[in-house]
Amino acid sequence: MPFEAIQLQSWYATPQGQMVQRLLSDVMKRWMGKRKLAATLGFGYTQPYLDRADPWGGKLLGASPAEMGVVTWPRYLSNRVALVRPDALPFPDESFDLVIMAHLLEGAQSPGGALREAWRILEPGGRLFAVVPNRGGIWARRDATPFGWGRPFSPRQLHTQLQQSFFIPRQSSYALYTPPISGRFWLRIADAMEKAGERWLPFMGGVILCEAEKVVVASTPIDGVTMLSGGRRLTMPLAERHRGVHGRWKHLEERS
Repeated sequence: MPFEAIQLQSWYATPQGQMVQRLLSDVMKRWMGKRKLAATLGFGYTQPYLDRADPWGGKLLGASPAEMGVVTWPRYLSNRVALVRPDALPFPDESFDLVIMAHLLEGAQSPGGALREAWRILEPGGRLFAVVPNRGGIWARRDATPFGWGRPFSPRQLHTQLQQSFFIPRQSSYALYTPPISGRFWLRIADAMEKAGERWLPFMGGVILCEAEKVVVASTPIDGVTMLSGGRRLTMPLAERHRGVHGRWKHLEERS
């Protein structure tokens, strides 16, 4: 994990970090619309975004990878962030309506393992908001910010990674069109550059945000890897853990 939690905390406390926090949180809030959630997990370093998820996010918790370290959150209240293994989260199945994932996939040793754990702890129909550096953007080319470290993604690479972990991408957006340069001038015109970038050069955004859904498909297993649906062979999850019972599996079947 290139950046440690204490470094990320310091960067988000800067004017540039606060600008990023506001712009990305605005996209997530717009995607949520009028939905109200029961529980949200921040996976990675997500404390700045959890701050802005109140009250629509419901009960808010955080999970920070051991390689990153952890800083307590929220300030002045009991800590709600746990130090975890990204591929073995200490939460029961189907515990959350939403997982916000930031500063994780680009530095994870096993992105697929982290995504499959996020899939496990989400309710059926639950959503994942993933934030990653854009391979084609300016921010991935400068190491002065956290988005310049680790492995950046293209939209296709991110969608493929999500689909391999049994998520279905629903919508994507670019963000951060202002250059990754500290200075009052760039901070003042950040909102104007966001609007111009979304209209004229969307692929140049510094980060990619993707909303993906956990869909549990019931069908008859064919060969342990694929299922038949509408005459086509599709890769699908074949089993789902019993809620609250660990180590036991049940196959999903649809009787015709």
